[in-house]
Amino acid sequence: MPRVNLKGIHKVRKTLACGKVVEYHRAWRGKGAPTFWNSASKIKIGSAAYIAAFAASAPASPAQGKFRSVITDFLDSQDFKKFSARYQKDIRTSLFHPTNGIDQEFGDGPLAAINDPRIRRVVLKWRDRIGGKVGDDRLRHLQRIIKFGLDRSLLTENRLKDIKSVYKADRADIFWSPEEIDAFEAMAPKHIGRILVALCETGLRPGDLYRLSLFNVEKTPKGQRIVVRTNKRKRPASIPVTRRMAKLIAETPTGQATILVGKKGQPYKNPNYLGDAVSTARDDIIKGARDKGLPDPFRPDLRLYDARGTAATRLLRAGGEIGEIATAMGWSIKHATEVIESYVRLHPDMADGLGAKIERYDARTKL
Repeated sequence: MPRVNLKGIHKVRKTLACGKVVEYHRAWRGKGAPTFWNSASKIKIGSAAYIAAFAASAPASPAQGKFRSVITDFLDSQDFKKFSARYQKDIRTSLFHPTNGIDQEFGDGPLAAINDPRIRRVVLKWRDRIGGKVGDDRLRHLQRIIKFGLDRSLLTENRLKDIKSVYKADRADIFWSPEEIDAFEAMAPKHIGRILVALCETGLRPGDLYRLSLFNVEKTPKGQRIVVRTNKRKRPASIPVTRRMAKLIAETPTGQATILVGKKGQPYKNPNYLGDAVSTARDDIIKGARDKGLPDPFRPDLRLYDARGTAATRLLRAGGEIGEIATAMGWSIKHATEVIESYVRLHPDMADGLGAKIERYDARTKL
């Protein structure tokens, strides 16, 4: 049988009074370490009996049998490592917050308690006690860890399925103005400025935008269009290429895998990186302006996803109807209406052309 190398084993050799040398194997180095094998036994090193003896003498993990063991496995997994650095930081904050973190609240709980249907009530009270968006975020992170535990057979039940968020952010009236887009593109690193421009010009969700390539660009008799199967709606979308987007496409090297890439030219592995990059650049630019005593070049609460509202309002100004805009953006009629109402309220120049339309209508009715 091949030899098996087990970590942590401490080997000691002693010479007996009769002159015979005996080797002892201990479970770990240090005082109190138990001896689980010696060369006088008939057990072969690396055999099943040898491994079983080592396992029986090794100390149990302090997290064994507790929900903390699931948390530990999750943090060591590729499921966690694939997230952006910012999202990993958010999860760690939820886990180890000193007053209401997941580990403090549930880490010492036995796995049987997490499988018990009564845990749902306990978790909801915990979420409500925290309140607001933070409470919802903590719950979402806990749900993710429990789903991981279920997938890895560490848990047998998912008692937190289908819990809806309590906090609802109304960002229908938040847009990137043309001036703010220009300022961000001019002041942000070029590869990050391209992210904001691309989303404003296409209206695509980050989940579709980060994998967009030159293969998605088609020539038309009057220009170009982008054809992509959207991740959420699972059907092709056809988007006309604007002058600004055409410039961004023209600047993309032919052999580049995706239109948007990171600082070193590598494709983004996760759509979350796009929003993280824009938010980080936004904060750095604003901090730099404030350090110099200058006004903020754009509002500090703007996010990448708010650029979808900017793209939607362009459709409105181009003559698109509410139903068309909702379909193109993947919104409900209600939300599309809220976005359009907010834009008209913030930009009254939308009504500037109404007088001319009324005059043309009156002229027709007098005929």
